[in-house]
This record gives sequence, C-alpha cells and structure tokens, in this order.
Amino acid sequence: MTSEAPPSNDRSDDANKNEHGLDGRQIRILVIEPGKYGDKLICQLETVDLDQKPDFEALSYCWGDKLSMETVLVNDHYHQVTTNLYGALQRLRYNDKPRMIWVDAVCINQKDDNEKAHQVNMMKYIFTTATSTTLFIGDYQDDDIPLERTMDEIPPDSHAGVEIAFSYLRELAEKKHLWYFERGDEADAPPNSLKIWYHSTNVILSLINQPWWSRMWTVQEAVLPARPIVQYGAITAPWKIFDRATQNMRRHFDQQCCHMKSKVHADEPPVVTFYNKVRVIQLRRIRPTPLTSLFNGFCDRMASDPRDMVYGVLGLAEDEAKMAGIEADYTIGTLEVYVRATRKLIQLYGDLTPITRYHHGTPMAGLPSWVPDYSLVGDWEYFSAPLMRSQRSWPPLDRKLILQAGDDPLQLKLSGITLDEIIAVGAVATPSPRGALSYIIDEWVNMLKVVGCWNTPYPVGGGAYEDIAWMLICRGMIWLSGNNNQYRVAIIDSEEDRRLVEEGWSQMKRLRPKHVDLQLLYWQRLFITRTGYIGLASPDVAVGDTVHILVGARTPIILRKTSKETGSSKEGPDTFSSVGSAFVAGIMSGGLLPDEGDAEKMDKFILV
Repeated sequence: MTSEAPPSNDRSDDANKNEHGLDGRQIRILVIEPGKYGDKLICQLETVDLDQKPDFEALSYCWGDKLSMETVLVNDHYHQVTTNLYGALQRLRYNDKPRMIWVDAVCINQKDDNEKAHQVNMMKYIFTTATSTTLFIGDYQDDDIPLERTMDEIPPDSHAGVEIAFSYLRELAEKKHLWYFERGDEADAPPNSLKIWYHSTNVILSLINQPWWSRMWTVQEAVLPARPIVQYGAITAPWKIFDRATQNMRRHFDQQCCHMKSKVHADEPPVVTFYNKVRVIQLRRIRPTPLTSLFNGFCDRMASDPRDMVYGVLGLAEDEAKMAGIEADYTIGTLEVYVRATRKLIQLYGDLTPITRYHHGTPMAGLPSWVPDYSLVGDWEYFSAPLMRSQRSWPPLDRKLILQAGDDPLQLKLSGITLDEIIAVGAVATPSPRGALSYIIDEWVNMLKVVGCWNTPYPVGGGAYEDIAWMLICRGMIWLSGNNNQYRVAIIDSEEDRRLVEEGWSQMKRLRPKHVDLQLLYWQRLFITRTGYIGLASPDVAVGDTVHILVGARTPIILRKTSKETGSSKEGPDTFSSVGSAFVAGIMSGGLLPDEGDAEKMDKFILV
C-alpha cells in the first residue's frame, strides 16, 4: 500500500497549466471539490471543448488587490488567488457535490500572452454557452442577521444590511413607490418625500459601492449570459429583479411622482446611482451597441491592463470586430491597440465618428490627437451617453472617407473645408443641478449680448441671434423622452420646436424639461466664430481654433494648428491636432462640401 503524495510546494501560479496549451475552442474548467464554508479549497482543472457542449458555469467577479492573496490547492499544486476570488469560491462551493466553474484567473495562463488573447477572443462563447453565470458583486464580513436592530443601526455592508437591500429591490420590482419603504403604504407622496428617499435608500450603498460595478470586464460578463444570477455573499437574486426594479423606477420618474434628483443637491440618492449602473448594462442586453459607443461609453470603468479598455468589450460586438479586423493581441502596446482600433473602425465605415471624444483630460504620451484615450477615467457613461446617442440622429454622411494604404498609421489624412475661426469661448457647463446649469446658460446668453450681436441677423436661418439662441439650450436636438430616449433634429426656423424648448426652459428650475435633454450640455462650452456662427464643443476648445467640415464627418470638427509650442515634431501648414466634434447652429443639415468632382476646392489636413 503506497502513501498519498503530498501537494507540490511549487507556488508558481501557472505551474499546473504550462504542460498543455489550449487549441481551437478548448477552455479549462475549475472543478471545486465539495466542502463547507471555511474549509480548505481543493480543486481540479479539466480541459474541455466548447464544441462538445460541456456543462459548466461561469463566474464574474472583481479580481481585487493582487497583494492580498490566499492559497488554493489546484491539481495538487498550491495556487495563489486574490482574496476576492478566494471568498467567491468559498461561497460558490457546494457542500455535497463538485461544482464546475470557468474563472479567468485560474483557467487562463496569465503569463502566456498568446493564450490570454486566444481565450479573450472566445469570451462571447464562454459566457453564452455556460449553463449559468454568477455575478459575484461582493461579500459581507459577518454571517449574523441581527434583525432586532433598527434600520439606522444596521451597517449597509453587513449580512443584515444586504438582506434588506435585496428585499428593497424586490419591492421596487413590484412597482412600489420609493417612499413606500419609509411609510409602509402607497398613499400620496408625503411633503418630505425627497428626504425620505435619500434616507431609506441608503441600504443599497452596499451594492453600488462594490468595485464590481467599476471593472471593464464585468460589462460583457453581465451582458452576454441569458439569465445571470447576482450574488452578494450567500444572498442571490436573478438579474431580472434588478432589471424590473429599474424599469419601474423609470416609470415613476417619467410620471414625476418620484423625482430623479433634487433641484438643489448635486449628490444623487443611492437608488438613482443604482438605476444608472443597472440600466447601462441592461440596455446592452436588449439592443446591440456599436464598438465606438462601447469604447467611449464604458470609459468610466477600469482595467488593470489599459489594453483591456478595448479588448474587454469585443465580445459584445463580435461580428463588427471581425469585420474591422480588431481582436485581442497582448504582444502589442496600449498606444498601438488604441490607434489600430480607431483606424480600423474608420476604414470599416468611412466615418469619422470613432475620433469623437466624449471624455476629457490629459491623454497618454505619444497618442495622436485623433485617437481617443480610452483609459481616461471619469463618469463618462452617465454624463456622455446622451451625447453619444444624439450623434446618431444627425443626417447621414455627405460623403464617406477612404483611407489610403501606406499612410503613416499615426497620422490621419483628411480633406474638407474651413468654415471659420473661433474668436470667443464661454463658460463650461459641468454636470450639476438644474439651477446651476441654468446659471451657465444665462452666462452664454449674456455673452452674446455683450459682444453686441443679440439683435443682429444670424448668418443663416433668417432670424436674429435672439431667435436662434434656443438651439443652444437643446444642442440642436428635440428630446423624445417617452420614446426610449431618442432624439430628432431641431429645425432652426420651426416655431413649434422653439416653443417646446423655451417652455421647458422657463420651467426648468421647478421641473425636468420634457423635450430638452440637459445632459447634452454636460462638458460643453459656447463658442463664437469670426463671421458670427455660434455653437457648442468640448471644454478643450480655445480662441484661435478653427471649425471645419470634413469628408467622413457627420458634424463639424474643431482643429488646432500645430506649432513648436505644442511640442509637435510634424508641424506644417496642413498639420493639425483634433480638438473634437461640435454643434454649430444652422449648418448641421450637411450639404456644405463641394461635389466629388470638385476635389480641388477642398483643403487637405493631416491630423497628428
């Protein structure tokens, strides 16, 4: 009788994976041996082929601090995993039978760039063929449920607090008004309903503050599965409960029986933060989203590897990614990943939409101005989603752009016309309560009056500046708020459109406008050009920048001539940096470019 061999002391994270690579549609599955919570974790790795339709589950979680590690026994080797993953595996383990789970940190050889790319390019198939997917949001530190304590005494991140939060969301899914949870009835809204709302919804802080909501990879891991299960500690609920809760919240918001935000306080109640976090995922679950919108829309997320700000959403638009020739490749650097992705999408559609930036800040060194830096972190999804949606409402392209083979990949060669030079800029409208936003718009109007053009004719449209200023308030879009947040282009000489906007404007300090989406103004500033055009653009726009109509662009583009002061080594009369897209009142209908046969009438531009 031979004695059982002791586990290997080899603590190399990938010692148990190097022997056999993965081919075709093969993946590894982690088999968790049965045991009680707190017992040592003992697991096996098995290789399976997705073509054989194996039974396995998938796990979505936040990796957590790589300096905080625990040890798991995998194939008789000690394998280190983050404390977050260790806690998730403890919660997921069955007491009486093995559980087969795909978990990226263990099932992919993280030291093999080729294998990582191979598996990342299969993410869509992994999460759509798994029999179920657990979205492990977080864990509490206690297992007690001291129900005798009052609401104010229960920490949101305790077991009891999480139980209450999940119960609260189930009630929201049953169409309860938001103040129900303080009063226990469905009577008319009490006078202090907003105060009650802020207080009673603090219980869901434990959910929305978890880093799971801020990671790039968790987006597609939540979108791709058919029926994901949300788990916090040992507490679970179907994702559909979260979805129904936010759907019913939206109904109450639209009926204005439960207000979205305070008119005075900038901070939003936790339940509204929850609404925003859930809806951004659910919208991707029910409708396809172009890659450009995915790249820009989730810049509020984070990834330890900035290349994953592109790779982390490819599974959500796999067909488009394949047509463009974009796939995960960990043998190239971040700058090259961003440049390639942007250039390939421009080539695919003949459209300059991919160069449109919805986020601001100091980009990574060496990145061309026309390539968005997807690693800039901020609340871009919440604040920029309306601007991205509205871009699709502008008229189709006058003409598609064809990039020439052999061009310098860091340059973008374009043609078009120069509309005008910017001679004045106004204050920046930042995300803020309606009262503060109203103050900024008043500043814009006063600026037009100060420069002496308020009562003078506008360059297009047949009216004076005072007759078209309403176009700034709506950024040229009428909001169809009851129609899935869609927009239609406002007509500059339409009395009906002007009435809709100005009515909403006059009531803005009391009520949310029905036909003006104020979020279109976030991170925008007024500019005036030399010949009198007015418009809105990003906070980066400055006096001396020029407004252009370019082949392949749906909207005007603002450029800045390069010079020695900018640090560019490629300065020249036709060399510019891109500042961003713009709204210019009166010219958004297109038709300004010369005919294709009159190419000599267009200027040439090189963006660097």
